Amino acid sequence: KIVAEGFKDPRLRYYKNETNIGGIANLDKGLRLARGKYIKMLMDDDLLKPHCLERQVEALENHPTAGVAMAPMELIDANDQRITPRFYIFRTMIYRFRYQVGDGLIDRKTIMREFLVHDYPCTVPSALLFRADAVRELGFLDPKAQFAVDLDLCMRMATKWDFYYHDEVLSSWRYLPDCHTAAQHVRGFPVEAFYYITRKALSNPETLKMFPESEHEKLRMDAEFFCTCRCLLNVLAAIRAPSWRLLWETLKIIHREDHYFWNKVRLPFWAAKQVWISLFPPQWPPARGG
Repeated sequence: KIVAEGFKDPRLRYYKNETNIGGIANLDKGLRLARGKYIKMLMDDDLLKPHCLERQVEALENHPTAGVAMAPMELIDANDQRITPRFYIFRTMIYRFRYQVGDGLIDRKTIMREFLVHDYPCTVPSALLFRADAVRELGFLDPKAQFAVDLDLCMRMATKWDFYYHDEVLSSWRYLPDCHTAAQHVRGFPVEAFYYITRKALSNPETLKMFPESEHEKLRMDAEFFCTCRCLLNVLAAIRAPSWRLLWETLKIIHREDHYFWNKVRLPFWAAKQVWISLFPPQWPPARGG
């Protein structure tokens, strides 16, 4: 409000909800009110680098097949100082969403496969710039995705659009001990959302057309396994608490949602491998600006 009133620029508009409608509904309302060519959702405690919008707008202007521009984020504390917090008990986080070494266009099949079976290459809205017409065409946010509405939107974008990656830190994610994300790592996530958004993507005809029919069953199995691996977030939270209830509820979700017996057999081996990788991480050259 202070910015909008202070600059007296008609391009700056301020809206206030009469009542608290919640974070997801508030984000969705902001998307629906946006009138520009591109959309940037900046979380209120995150920061953008001075050249962030310039870089990301340029990328989408120069690559008409790209619907999303993404870049790694640094993590900062309450005093804007860069930090490297420990996630998942073992892993020290230097950047978030460091996808590759070097800038480049990532085709939609590649990025969709990443979302489905490997890792989430981007989710936090502050690090992303969306093509507004694409967001409007896709129908904005899906509240059924719960905490993963941003991830669901990215996966829907990948059904029709390529992504452009800048290997440069263009934003800062403020990580505080009492922030929403940290709290979820303590109390647990509604992990059934992972299975929901994954099955939604796999049922989309645009997704299925990307992959040969002979790969569909293997893709489904690997995608469900990836969701099951994400459920280990709650297992770790249960161990830290400790909370037998959270552990039991998470195991029930895995049993109910993952339809492949082999996935449950290989899960502990995958977990052991992740611990090893976290203890002895591969050394990447730093991202620009990092």
